[in-house]
Amino acid sequence: MLIAVDNPTDPRIDVFQGLSDKSLRLRREGPDGDLAGIFIAEGDLVIERAIAAGYRLQSALVDAKRTQPLPTQFDDVDVFAANDSVLQQIAGYHSYRGALGCFLRKELPMPQELLNQPSHKSFVVVEGINNPTNLGTIIRCAAGLDIDALLLSPDSIDPLSRRCCRVSMGEGFALPYARFNDIEEGLTALHDSGIELLAMTPNEDALDLAALTYSATDRVAVMLGAEGSGLSHGALASATRRIQIPMSGTSDSLNVGSAAAVTFYALRQARKPEAL
Repeated sequence: MLIAVDNPTDPRIDVFQGLSDKSLRLRREGPDGDLAGIFIAEGDLVIERAIAAGYRLQSALVDAKRTQPLPTQFDDVDVFAANDSVLQQIAGYHSYRGALGCFLRKELPMPQELLNQPSHKSFVVVEGINNPTNLGTIIRCAAGLDIDALLLSPDSIDPLSRRCCRVSMGEGFALPYARFNDIEEGLTALHDSGIELLAMTPNEDALDLAALTYSATDRVAVMLGAEGSGLSHGALASATRRIQIPMSGTSDSLNVGSAAAVTFYALRQARKPEAL
């Protein structure tokens, strides 16, 4: 049965508050927030993919006017039905995708745990990426183009933020990720684990991405920086090689999400199969 709510300050839906407010959002994303340990997924498909990836659904919020049947996974949790004014204040009604699910986060692995996995051959390292659309695009590309794990700098946005999950369409829920406490120490750990670091840059003296070749057993990490500023000097200095996507016309680079798609595909194509 649906539980009707007609007040956006109803304490029963407190976990869904602040989806469009950065300071309130940090209650959910920050380690010291009073709602730390949960995240919000938006849309039936994203919610279903979170459940399939092993995240535990705690409660859901839906449009009271909804006529579409609820996912069967909603049977065992409280489902709140809100009117237009409540949805407008909580999520922004015109961007609302039919259902919001509140999930428990999983315990985040340490970066070294991911580096120690022999099956992990391809990594993406993001530095200072705070745009959820860009990170969501990177995650979706990584999940679909054979990237085994995501590693984030301390100042990159939460991969489980609402918009990031929505942009990635939940494809990244099954992608292992970890966050470095210090980016320089993290890049050193990658080196020490025998992983080659490829720094993406628009600089013309960088190697053409198409020139890469790898064996099936080589381990590689692609480093991506934020729009505009790109990778820091320290990250560039730590790279084994600097890689570029040659551009035509007056454009000097692609959006970081588009660059990720091109790079991940090229990296997959650059891997030679193991000899029989």
